Amino acid sequence: MEGLLDKPLNPNKLLKEQFVSNLTGSSLLEIAALSTIVPAVVVLRKWSSRDNIRRDSVKKNDDALAGHKDGVYYFSALVIDFLTVVLPILLIFTILAEWTYICAISLVAVISIYILFKRSQSHLKAQQHLPSLRADISSYRVSVVLVTCVSILAVDFKIFPRRYAKAETYGSGIMDLGVGSFVVANALVSRQARNITSM
Repeated sequence: MEGLLDKPLNPNKLLKEQFVSNLTGSSLLEIAALSTIVPAVVVLRKWSSRDNIRRDSVKKNDDALAGHKDGVYYFSALVIDFLTVVLPILLIFTILAEWTYICAISLVAVISIYILFKRSQSHLKAQQHLPSLRADISSYRVSVVLVTCVSILAVDFKIFPRRYAKAETYGSGIMDLGVGSFVVANALVSRQARNITSM
């Protein structure tokens, strides 16, 4: 009878404990690269959608089949958002984790080239309007929630690098950065930040 009580009920408990123990995190440079990739992907998506909105506003026709067009537009926007924002972030945090630095440098180079190209064309066109601060804060909050969801759901699988998980005692990982990012994201939209007096 005593032999039965000595055995753990879950034989994989020791393996699970070893899997989640002794986590020291990753380097600050890798965390900086990861935190550069996420906003870069969001910025590229926003820029591409802004160009598409301008093209669509020029091509507007009658209001025929407006409901059908709205449904198709929202579904296509959802698919494009998934393919250009969610999927790259998911790949960077799992399969492409070894190429984090290369991906970060590539995205920064693409954004820099785009900015230089737009500046060279800006002297030909009138001054363009800047995006609103509210849209930028919303994009930041969406990226924080997206990275948090990906990290929380993927951390229990072997495809998610263990160095990205929360550090046990000392060190830092991308999940440690997520805690502070949530605080900042919620502080940006707090009553005090929006100058709303309490009721």
